[in-house]
Amino acid sequence: MTRILIEEQAYARLASQLRAIDAALQFIVMRADGLLYFNGEPITTAAAKPDVAWLNVGVVRANLGQHYVQTVLATGTVKWLQTYNAGLDQPFYQQILNQGIRISASSAQAIAIAEYVIANVLACYQDVFARRRYQQAHQWQRMVFKELWRTRWLLVGFGNIGQALAQRLRAFECEVIAVRRSGQAHDLANQVITPEQMAEHLPQVDGVVIACPLTNETAGMVDGTFFQQLKPGATLVNIARGKIVDEPALIDALKQGIVAQAILDVFDPEPLPATSPLWDLENVLITPHSSNAGENTPRRGDLLFLENLRRFLAQEPLLNEA
Repeated sequence: MTRILIEEQAYARLASQLRAIDAALQFIVMRADGLLYFNGEPITTAAAKPDVAWLNVGVVRANLGQHYVQTVLATGTVKWLQTYNAGLDQPFYQQILNQGIRISASSAQAIAIAEYVIANVLACYQDVFARRRYQQAHQWQRMVFKELWRTRWLLVGFGNIGQALAQRLRAFECEVIAVRRSGQAHDLANQVITPEQMAEHLPQVDGVVIACPLTNETAGMVDGTFFQQLKPGATLVNIARGKIVDEPALIDALKQGIVAQAILDVFDPEPLPATSPLWDLENVLITPHSSNAGENTPRRGDLLFLENLRRFLAQEPLLNEA
């Protein structure tokens, strides 16, 4: 008999689909007040004994994230956790792994983030902001704009997000150079290189997208040396973690024109302090860690959990397992 620790709105939304996977499933429901219920009756954490936990977006929106994680760790019975996060750099994930709990990350946000990158790069290339100003001034002004066609992009990190982005860049006939620790070839990349080979490619690329996990190796990786090697006039996009980019070095590169445009969705710290010079730089586009906020991201998260639950019960390999 498998028990699932699930937030109440997710349970209400998916109960019939969950039971269709296995009618014998049991559910420990966490309500908005953080209390646990089994078959409508209160139950203690010690008595809950869940086998599966789903840290979904609803848990976070209800401000129950920390409480949920503490509950998972306290039960001592959870065998597998599905999370809404694509990256597992938060310290509590290591605590969970240390307990022998399997973790599968989320790929639900990959499509939204890939579309975010394409949309904002096109907005910058075509300077839609200037077009809007001309419209507001009632000026009939023709503009020549930069095309995405056949530009060369370095994707630092080639997991679900990098691959979703590569698929869309290839539709514009862009050249995609993927950076993977393994260096293993991939059909969506024209070329795959290792992190150690980045320096020789930076002078030839039109844009760099940071889409890798935050680790000891990647923290501060995009630094002054990185920008010195980068092709002048390139575009930098960061949808990974703020700590990967050396902010003072980026600001210098933006002021010097080495980076023509930075599209930044992540920062260190967050929220970005009002005193940061990034706010006032004309060649910076800032969004508040929301590149994943596509309207269909939650639905894809539901579908991923349902598929991974089926796999877990069937003892098949899980998608996106850490």
